[in-house]
Parts: sequence; structure tokens; C-alpha cells
Amino acid sequence: MVRYSHPEMFYLLVIFLIVLFWYNYKGNKLRLKIEKLGIESVKRFILNRVKNSSINIRSRLLLLGIIFILFASTGPQIGKKLIELKRKGVDIFLLIDTSSSMNSTDVKPSRMEKAKYELGRLINQLNGDRVGLIAFAGTSHLHCPLTQDYSAAKLFLNMINTNLISMQGTDLSEAIKLALNHIKQDDDEKYKVIVLVSDGEDHQGEAVLLANEASSLGITIFTLGIGTIPGGPIPIYDENGIRIGFKKNSNNEIVTSTLNEYTLNEIANITGGKYVRIGNQMNAISPVLKEIANMDKREIKSHVFSEYEDRYQLFLFIGLIFLVIEFLIPTRTKREMTWKGRFSKLN
Repeated sequence: MVRYSHPEMFYLLVIFLIVLFWYNYKGNKLRLKIEKLGIESVKRFILNRVKNSSINIRSRLLLLGIIFILFASTGPQIGKKLIELKRKGVDIFLLIDTSSSMNSTDVKPSRMEKAKYELGRLINQLNGDRVGLIAFAGTSHLHCPLTQDYSAAKLFLNMINTNLISMQGTDLSEAIKLALNHIKQDDDEKYKVIVLVSDGEDHQGEAVLLANEASSLGITIFTLGIGTIPGGPIPIYDENGIRIGFKKNSNNEIVTSTLNEYTLNEIANITGGKYVRIGNQMNAISPVLKEIANMDKREIKSHVFSEYEDRYQLFLFIGLIFLVIEFLIPTRTKREMTWKGRFSKLN
């Protein structure tokens, strides 16, 4: 395992390449000037003591020396020992509604963007917990498996949008069922948490039954209701992201998507969780963060490289060797050509 104590020094390589191209450009211009000095015999006399082969070798040694020294400046380190780390945490599945109703703008800038913002804050507060993502609409799929790599989890979270699942609708039960299937693969169900994020429009109506199953397994479900009681229209966007209208029903009337708190509240109550309405207020997810922080944690084991050792000395030494050799190589010969009229000869 390799890491760098000063990775920002890699930018020096970019600067070095720019300077190298500039010198190459100036060198080509110099060669053109030399070509115009005169006939071959005149140029040979003027440059008779210059060793072009040595100059080429020195240039390459100089380049290699600088590259190795620049690489040494990044502080390469090698992990020589794999150790076991123990942390306490829980496994958290985030279930995110991606149905078209999440585009409603009764919550600014939209229900979907607000949900992603609040869940991003949740991930930022985790310490030792594992987190996974399940996206759902008419169907569900595992968007990101359980991981302690919070940067990767946030990357997958930011990729979620209402076009992710083609089958529209809102099937809360399908999402909970998928989460339970993954949870049952682990013997420690009591250390599992589900955070269900939706506007609550359950089109199938089986979510409450699955909440009872989760409760029997000791799994807590927190529900986040995204939206407002009055609700709002569902915008329709073209392929360029420009709004072209609002969703309408069969009577050509604009559909208003409202927040169904009853289902979400019941799911949370059955499993001993908490329901929180996410509107336009700040720090809306704070109650859930406090509940998760106060939960019993299990010991989670992981293996990481430790005891990193510096290895910059090797690259620095090689770079200096190249520079010393480059310095010692002569670029002039001892043999000198003398001018004898139109002809010249070597002494």
C-alpha cells in the first residue's frame, strides 16, 4: 500500500512539463540558427570542440534527475504492516424515493435535492458506522452496498435523481423488503437501522406489514417525510433540464403531490423509530442524528495498513546520482581543428 505525505507536490511535475516544452521549443529555434551558420565545413570548424553526443546524454540525465527529485518531494510512503482496527457502529440503510413526485418544488429547491442535502449531512456525522443506499420508485435496487467509505457513499448519493428508475410509482414495501433481505444475511439484526425518505405516497400499501416484520427483528426504521401538507405540482422537464409544464391527470388537471404523513408515521411508530417532516427548515434531520448517536453500537472490525515508512530517500538518492553523473560528463573535446585556408585539419 502506497500513499504520499505531500501529494500536492505532483503539481510541480505539471510545471516541469511546461518548462520542458518551452526549452524544447527554444532548442529547435537554436538548431535552425546553427543550420544557417554556413556550409558544413564552416559549421564543423566553429563547433569542432562540441560533443553533441555528450550533450544529449547530459540532457537526459538532467531530466531523469529532476523527475526523481520531484517524485521524492511528494513523500512516498509504504505501509508495511496490516493491522486490525475495531470500531463501534451500526449498519444504516438509506432508502430514497426517486419517483417523479420528488421533483415537486414545495420544498426548495426540490424535494429530491433537499433529501440528498439532509442525507449528506447524516453521512458527514457518521463515525465507524456502515452506510448503504437503496433507490426506489415502482421497483427498488441496491444503489450502494454497505460501506465505511463515506466519500464513495456521498458520490453515489449525488448520482441519484428521479430518472434513475424507469418504472414510476412509489412502492415503499418493495424498498423495505430489499433492505430486510440484505439485513437477514447478517446475524446481528439488532444493530441495523433503516432511514426511509419519501413523500409517503405508498401505491402498494404493504409497507406497514413489513414494518411489523422489521420490528420483530429488532430493526429500527426512521422515516423522513419530504414535502409540505398543502403539497405542490410536479414539474416536467425536457432532456435539457428545462421545465416544459406540470404533470396532469386524465382530466387535464394539474396534479398536486401532497405529503402522506400517516403511513410514514405509522412505520416509524411500529419499529420504535421516529418520524420527521423535512420541509424548508434548517437542520431538519437533527432529531434522527441524535437518535442514531444514542443507539447501541456493535464492534466492527476492519483491516488497514499501518506503520507507513518514508521511501523518498531512495528516489532522492537516485536523482542526485543522475545529477552528479550529468555534471561530470564533459561536453568539449581536447582535439582542436585549425584553419588552413579553405581546409582545416585536426591537431
